[in-house]
Amino acid sequence: MSSNNVNEEILELINHGDNNRVAFRRHTGGPNLLSKLLSSFANASGGKLIIGVGDEGKIYGCKKDSVVETFNKAKEKLIPCPKMLIEFVELEKKQIAIISIEKTEKIVASSLGVFKRADHSDERMKTEEISEKNLNTTADDFKSTVDEMAQQITQLTISLDDTVRRYQEKNKLSRKIMEWIACGIIGIVLSMTINFLIG
Repeated sequence: MSSNNVNEEILELINHGDNNRVAFRRHTGGPNLLSKLLSSFANASGGKLIIGVGDEGKIYGCKKDSVVETFNKAKEKLIPCPKMLIEFVELEKKQIAIISIEKTEKIVASSLGVFKRADHSDERMKTEEISEKNLNTTADDFKSTVDEMAQQITQLTISLDDTVRRYQEKNKLSRKIMEWIACGIIGIVLSMTINFLIG
């Protein structure tokens, strides 16, 4: 397919707006958020994630190196990783990324949990939906499914630990700032007292 045809196809997708098989994002949002978006398409009907385009259809463009780096990090957070293809096209003299995600038979977990694309958004999958999809695997796939679920639990535990650690570090910083402010106030009060006594 020629680049003109690809550009026309992408412009048509943009004109039709978000739906169950197409989503627009101005930025990747980082590896964790991107992994969530990719998994939600894989767990539903597959689709395309277009980066560098706003919800209103405005083309902002994106930085190829940054998107590729985030995409590769996001793939590492998907268990199992679905089949995906990333390509870049130029529209209005700006580069945008198109990530095509295939539908999977197995559940794909992201670092933020298990999601599916529905009603123009990403919904957390219910326990029954996850169980039903996993039970549809054949007996030959059972061991690999169990292994994948164990990896998913490990990944989610690592993400939770990382979130707790960042929260604790943030609180440490908040305490340090409060200590510095308190020391500063005490210093001002002491200097005023000394000046008053001397004067």
